[in-house]
Amino acid sequence: MNFKQHPMPAMPLIADPPPWNQPVPRPVHLGHSVLGNAINLYFARPCNLLVLGGAHGDESEGIFLAHLLLTSGCSVPVIPCINPDGALLRQRWNQNNVDLNRNLPSPDWQPTARNPRYPPGPAPASEPETRALVEAIGLVGATTVLSLHSFKETFIEVERPPEECPEEFNAAVDTYTRTVGIVRKQSIGYPTPGALGAYGRANGLMVLTYELLRGAPHGDLYALLPPFVKLLNTLAELPYRPPE
Repeated sequence: MNFKQHPMPAMPLIADPPPWNQPVPRPVHLGHSVLGNAINLYFARPCNLLVLGGAHGDESEGIFLAHLLLTSGCSVPVIPCINPDGALLRQRWNQNNVDLNRNLPSPDWQPTARNPRYPPGPAPASEPETRALVEAIGLVGATTVLSLHSFKETFIEVERPPEECPEEFNAAVDTYTRTVGIVRKQSIGYPTPGALGAYGRANGLMVLTYELLRGAPHGDLYALLPPFVKLLNTLAELPYRPPE
Protein backbone atom coordinates (compact mmCIF):
# COMPACT_ATOMS: atom_id res chain seq x y z
CA MET A 1 0.00 0.00 0.00
CA ASN A 2 1.26 3.45 -0.91
CA PHE A 3 0.80 5.51 2.24
CA LYS A 4 1.14 8.73 0.23
CA GLN A 5 -2.15 8.11 -1.57
CA HIS A 6 -4.65 5.97 0.28
CA PRO A 7 -6.81 3.88 -2.09
CA MET A 8 -10.10 4.87 -0.43
CA PRO A 9 -11.29 7.97 -2.36
CA ALA A 10 -12.82 9.66 0.69
CA MET A 11 -9.75 9.02 2.82
CA PRO A 12 -6.97 11.60 3.10
CA LEU A 13 -3.41 10.93 4.09
CA ILE A 14 -3.39 9.57 7.63
CA ALA A 15 -0.08 9.35 9.47
CA ASP A 16 1.85 12.01 7.55
CA PRO A 17 1.11 15.54 6.28
CA PRO A 18 -1.58 15.80 3.60
CA PRO A 19 -0.79 14.92 -0.03
CA TRP A 20 -1.53 18.29 -1.63
CA ASN A 21 1.43 20.53 -2.36
CA GLN A 22 1.36 23.04 0.47
CA PRO A 23 3.87 23.53 3.28
CA VAL A 24 2.89 21.98 6.59
CA PRO A 25 4.34 22.48 10.07
CA ARG A 26 6.79 20.04 11.59
CA PRO A 27 4.89 17.86 14.07
CA VAL A 28 5.70 16.67 17.55
CA HIS A 29 5.86 12.91 17.52
CA LEU A 30 3.68 11.54 20.32
CA GLY A 31 4.41 7.88 19.69
CA HIS A 32 3.32 4.99 17.53
CA SER A 33 0.13 3.04 17.04
CA VAL A 34 -0.02 -0.72 17.60
CA LEU A 35 1.14 -1.27 14.00
CA GLY A 36 3.88 1.32 14.30
CA ASN A 37 2.22 4.21 12.47
CA ALA A 38 3.11 7.71 13.64
CA ILE A 39 0.80 9.64 15.95
CA ASN A 40 1.62 13.31 15.42
CA LEU A 41 0.65 16.55 17.09
CA TYR A 42 0.82 19.67 14.91
CA PHE A 43 1.13 23.26 16.18
CA ALA A 44 2.28 21.99 19.57
CA ARG A 45 2.22 25.01 21.86
CA PRO A 46 0.52 26.05 25.10
CA CYS A 47 -3.13 26.47 24.18
CA ASN A 48 -6.56 26.22 25.77
CA LEU A 49 -7.79 24.02 22.91
CA LEU A 50 -6.76 20.69 21.37
CA VAL A 51 -8.45 19.35 18.22
CA LEU A 52 -8.58 15.62 17.62
CA GLY A 53 -9.47 13.60 14.54
CA GLY A 54 -9.85 9.92 13.82
CA ALA A 55 -10.60 8.33 17.18
CA HIS A 56 -12.74 5.99 15.10
CA GLY A 57 -10.82 4.96 12.02
CA ASP A 58 -13.84 4.50 9.77
CA GLU A 59 -15.00 8.11 10.27
CA SER A 60 -12.86 9.63 7.55
CA GLU A 61 -14.81 12.90 7.44
CA GLY A 62 -13.28 14.06 10.72
CA ILE A 63 -9.82 12.97 9.63
CA PHE A 64 -10.17 14.95 6.42
CA LEU A 65 -11.37 18.13 8.15
CA ALA A 66 -8.59 17.84 10.75
CA HIS A 67 -6.00 17.59 7.96
CA LEU A 68 -7.44 20.69 6.29
CA LEU A 69 -6.52 22.63 9.42
CA LEU A 70 -2.83 22.03 8.75
CA THR A 71 -2.81 24.44 5.82
CA SER A 72 -5.72 26.69 6.83
CA GLY A 73 -3.75 29.32 8.71
CA CYS A 74 -5.21 28.09 11.99
CA SER A 75 -2.51 27.33 14.56
CA VAL A 76 -4.60 25.49 17.14
CA PRO A 77 -2.87 22.24 18.22
CA VAL A 78 -4.32 19.31 16.28
CA ILE A 79 -3.85 15.56 16.09
CA PRO A 80 -5.28 14.81 12.63
CA CYS A 81 -5.60 11.07 13.25
CA ILE A 82 -5.16 9.47 16.66
CA ASN A 83 -6.08 6.03 15.24
CA PRO A 84 -4.02 5.59 12.08
CA ASP A 85 -4.29 1.80 12.15
CA GLY A 86 -8.08 1.93 12.20
CA ALA A 87 -8.09 4.48 9.40
CA LEU A 88 -5.81 2.39 7.20
CA LEU A 89 -7.82 -0.75 7.97
CA ARG A 90 -11.08 1.21 7.51
CA GLN A 91 -12.44 0.05 10.84
CA ARG A 92 -13.73 1.79 13.96
CA TRP A 93 -11.27 0.18 16.35
CA ASN A 94 -7.50 0.13 16.53
CA GLN A 95 -5.41 -2.89 15.52
CA ASN A 96 -6.18 -4.51 18.89
CA ASN A 97 -9.92 -4.16 18.18
CA VAL A 98 -10.34 -1.65 20.98
CA ASP A 99 -12.69 1.31 20.71
CA LEU A 100 -10.36 4.15 21.68
CA ASN A 101 -13.35 6.25 22.74
CA ARG A 102 -14.12 3.67 25.44
CA ASN A 103 -10.51 3.23 26.57
CA LEU A 104 -9.93 6.55 28.37
CA PRO A 105 -8.96 6.30 32.06
CA SER A 106 -12.22 7.74 33.39
CA PRO A 107 -13.88 6.73 36.67
CA ASP A 108 -16.76 5.08 34.79
CA TRP A 109 -14.53 2.84 32.63
CA GLN A 110 -15.94 -0.69 32.49
CA PRO A 111 -14.08 -3.90 31.52
CA THR A 112 -17.13 -5.34 29.75
CA ALA A 113 -18.54 -3.80 26.59
CA ARG A 114 -22.14 -2.67 26.81
CA ASN A 115 -22.36 -3.48 23.12
CA PRO A 116 -19.94 -5.53 20.95
CA ARG A 117 -19.39 -2.38 18.88
CA TYR A 118 -17.68 -0.65 21.83
CA PRO A 119 -14.91 -2.94 23.19
CA PRO A 120 -13.15 -0.99 25.98
CA GLY A 121 -9.85 -2.89 26.03
CA PRO A 122 -8.30 -4.92 28.85
CA ALA A 123 -7.64 -1.89 31.08
CA PRO A 124 -8.06 1.90 31.05
CA ALA A 125 -5.51 3.52 28.71
CA SER A 126 -4.24 0.09 27.67
CA GLU A 127 -3.72 1.32 24.10
CA PRO A 128 -0.76 3.40 22.88
CA GLU A 129 -3.10 5.70 20.99
CA THR A 130 -5.05 6.51 24.16
CA ARG A 131 -1.86 7.23 26.06
CA ALA A 132 -0.71 9.53 23.23
CA LEU A 133 -3.95 11.52 23.52
CA VAL A 134 -3.63 11.91 27.29
CA GLU A 135 -0.01 13.02 26.80
CA ALA A 136 -1.04 15.59 24.19
CA ILE A 137 -3.69 17.13 26.45
CA GLY A 138 -1.07 17.63 29.14
CA LEU A 139 1.57 18.80 26.70
CA VAL A 140 -0.47 21.73 25.38
CA GLY A 141 -2.29 22.36 28.66
CA ALA A 142 -5.66 22.15 26.95
CA THR A 143 -8.76 22.96 28.98
CA THR A 144 -11.04 22.19 26.01
CA VAL A 145 -10.84 19.24 23.60
CA LEU A 146 -12.82 19.11 20.37
CA SER A 147 -13.06 15.65 18.82
CA LEU A 148 -14.14 15.18 15.20
CA HIS A 149 -16.37 12.20 14.40
CA SER A 150 -19.08 11.39 11.87
CA PHE A 151 -22.59 10.07 12.24
CA LYS A 152 -25.87 9.66 10.36
CA GLU A 153 -26.82 13.15 11.54
CA THR A 154 -24.60 16.16 12.16
CA PHE A 155 -24.44 18.12 15.43
CA ILE A 156 -22.06 19.37 18.11
CA GLU A 157 -22.31 17.61 21.45
CA VAL A 158 -21.14 19.73 24.38
CA GLU A 159 -20.62 17.60 27.47
CA ARG A 160 -21.79 20.32 29.84
CA PRO A 161 -25.10 22.23 29.93
CA PRO A 162 -25.09 25.87 28.79
CA GLU A 163 -25.42 27.16 32.37
CA GLU A 164 -22.04 25.54 33.19
CA CYS A 165 -20.35 27.15 30.20
CA PRO A 166 -18.98 30.69 29.89
CA GLU A 167 -21.18 33.11 27.98
CA GLU A 168 -18.43 33.66 25.39
CA PHE A 169 -18.22 29.91 24.83
CA ASN A 170 -21.98 29.55 24.36
CA ALA A 171 -21.99 32.51 21.98
CA ALA A 172 -19.18 31.05 19.86
CA VAL A 173 -20.84 27.63 19.62
CA ASP A 174 -24.26 29.14 18.90
CA THR A 175 -22.80 31.34 16.15
CA TYR A 176 -21.16 28.35 14.53
CA THR A 177 -24.21 26.09 14.70
CA ARG A 178 -26.41 28.82 13.19
CA THR A 179 -23.88 29.51 10.44
CA VAL A 180 -23.62 25.88 9.29
CA GLY A 181 -27.20 24.87 10.12
CA ILE A 182 -26.68 22.26 12.81
CA VAL A 183 -27.82 21.83 16.42
CA ARG A 184 -26.09 21.68 19.78
CA LYS A 185 -26.73 18.67 21.99
CA GLN A 186 -25.61 17.72 25.49
CA SER A 187 -25.66 13.95 25.06
CA ILE A 188 -25.65 11.42 22.27
CA GLY A 189 -28.43 9.62 24.13
CA TYR A 190 -26.77 6.53 25.59
CA PRO A 191 -24.05 5.76 28.18
CA THR A 192 -20.45 5.99 26.98
CA PRO A 193 -18.19 4.74 29.80
CA GLY A 194 -14.50 5.34 29.15
CA ALA A 195 -15.24 7.97 26.51
CA LEU A 196 -13.44 11.28 26.13
CA GLY A 197 -16.43 13.13 27.56
CA ALA A 198 -16.35 11.09 30.76
CA TYR A 199 -12.59 11.59 31.02
CA GLY A 200 -13.08 15.32 30.55
CA ARG A 201 -15.73 15.61 33.23
CA ALA A 202 -13.49 13.79 35.70
CA ASN A 203 -10.50 16.02 34.90
CA GLY A 204 -12.14 19.43 34.64
CA LEU A 205 -12.03 19.62 30.85
CA MET A 206 -14.60 20.91 28.42
CA VAL A 207 -15.22 18.30 25.71
CA LEU A 208 -16.98 18.92 22.41
CA THR A 209 -17.78 16.09 20.03
CA TYR A 210 -18.47 17.31 16.51
CA GLU A 211 -20.42 14.71 14.57
CA LEU A 212 -19.97 15.50 10.90
CA LEU A 213 -22.43 14.03 8.42
CA ARG A 214 -21.32 10.53 7.46
CA GLY A 215 -20.51 10.42 3.77
CA ALA A 216 -20.23 14.20 3.39
CA PRO A 217 -18.41 15.09 0.13
CA HIS A 218 -15.05 16.80 0.34
CA GLY A 219 -16.57 19.98 -1.04
CA ASP A 220 -18.99 20.18 1.89
CA LEU A 221 -16.12 19.73 4.35
CA TYR A 222 -14.07 22.44 2.62
CA ALA A 223 -17.08 24.76 2.94
CA LEU A 224 -17.10 24.22 6.72
CA LEU A 225 -13.49 25.31 7.07
CA PRO A 226 -13.80 29.14 7.33
CA PRO A 227 -16.47 29.18 10.08
CA PHE A 228 -14.83 26.20 11.78
CA VAL A 229 -11.47 27.97 11.95
CA LYS A 230 -13.23 31.02 13.38
CA LEU A 231 -14.81 28.83 16.07
CA LEU A 232 -11.47 27.22 16.93
CA ASN A 233 -9.67 30.54 17.17
CA THR A 234 -12.34 31.81 19.57
CA LEU A 235 -12.28 28.69 21.75
CA ALA A 236 -8.49 28.80 21.87
CA GLU A 237 -8.73 32.16 23.64
CA LEU A 238 -11.23 30.92 26.26
CA PRO A 239 -9.73 28.96 29.14
CA TYR A 240 -12.37 26.68 30.63
CA ARG A 241 -12.76 26.49 34.39
CA PRO A 242 -15.34 24.03 35.71
CA PRO A 243 -17.94 25.42 38.09
CA GLU A 244 -17.10 25.10 41.78
